[in-house]
Amino acid sequence: MTWKAPGLVFGAKPMRKIVIALLIAVASGCGDPGPRLVPVSGKVTLDGVPLAHKTIQFIPETGTSGSGAGATSSADGAYELIATRGGALVDHKGACPGTYKVVVVEPMFPVIENPKPAPENGEPAPAVGLPAPRQLKGKGQVIPRIYGARETTPLTIIVPEKGGMMAIELKSAGK
Repeated sequence: MTWKAPGLVFGAKPMRKIVIALLIAVASGCGDPGPRLVPVSGKVTLDGVPLAHKTIQFIPETGTSGSGAGATSSADGAYELIATRGGALVDHKGACPGTYKVVVVEPMFPVIENPKPAPENGEPAPAVGLPAPRQLKGKGQVIPRIYGARETTPLTIIVPEKGGMMAIELKSAGK
């Protein structure tokens, strides 16, 4: 089968190659990288004491691009934000510049101090939530409820255009 246009003749096979080449070009060049991210890290504390193994959520306020970001604090309270991006297959470090409400809660899944590495025989690593040799607790630190929801948290952080270190300081009731 051939397709004729004034002065041109295309066979089915060359036309198929052109269509495939165009589809590949469109698919590879049209991925939206999303809003610009800047690096954000810091330390989360309760009354000046580092909060170990807590979930931190940056929820964007009106006018801030993106879907927010989150992190889990390390044993010394340090965190590094990872952007929330729907459909992403890899982590994207950072957050969009702007204003955020900050929520700090206990992690949904237990934090494991020394997770088992993936076996060398090509089998996948154990999934999150499987029993672990030693699960960590936050050393008896209880996060005041006020910090657990967007509607009640008093924490607001402005992420500047270049990102940076952001201290998250929680206070116990009465302190």
